Amino acid sequence: MRDFTLSAYRHYLSAIKKSYSNILRFDEYFRLDPKPASFCLIRHDVDRRPHNALRMAKLEHSVGLKATYFFGTKKHTFISDIISSIALMGHEIGYHYESLSDTRGNVEKAIEDFGKNLARLRTLVPISTIAMHGRPLSAYDNRKIWEPAERHSKLVNHYNLLGEVYLDMDYSDIAYISDTGRNWSPEKQNRRDVVNSQISVSFSKGQNLLNYLGHHPHPKLVFLAHPERWSENSIEYGIQYLKDKIINLVKALV
Repeated sequence: MRDFTLSAYRHYLSAIKKSYSNILRFDEYFRLDPKPASFCLIRHDVDRRPHNALRMAKLEHSVGLKATYFFGTKKHTFISDIISSIALMGHEIGYHYESLSDTRGNVEKAIEDFGKNLARLRTLVPISTIAMHGRPLSAYDNRKIWEPAERHSKLVNHYNLLGEVYLDMDYSDIAYISDTGRNWSPEKQNRRDVVNSQISVSFSKGQNLLNYLGHHPHPKLVFLAHPERWSENSIEYGIQYLKDKIINLVKALV
């Protein structure tokens, strides 16, 4: 199986669908009280190539699954037709913010930027959940705009949000699987896409991940895939492969 292709992703979806009867969007998860004993949340951070996100959304929709797509408002990803089309398929759209990085650490300006861009996204679709963009080469962790806890609570209420997926979820008993760094090992090439989980999940290759997903995986799972690195086009695939290699090298140097 050639990993990081839509064909491979279809295999992962099939295994997830087999193993989990409760596949939720993040907004649905946040509204549930109590939380279910078993669930899977499929998440996508759209950092680049929004057309890839649309293809993934269509694939998920075709097999009866729904996911959450986190979009920012940069010109190369804020494509209104694509965002609206993904939402119309039943997927959730969340806000992928990077305000502190964009304002070079100025918290007051970052909060202003956050509110402005959230409002811009909400002209297209409802937004209830948010996820920071890790920006691995930036000196600033975008989650810091929510500190201290009093500010966090105030801002969540002010902007009528259900939660921030890194800060408002207890991951201690959730398996967190991410393709960050173009691999399935959280200890590799990963500066900020980390959660405090007691469930160890690390795979040397996609086939091992597929076996895990299809054969009694942990009952609680978050599965994160960045659409930019999933394609059937050989040229796109090769370009993204080289980009990921270069970025991983730079992250290692940092």
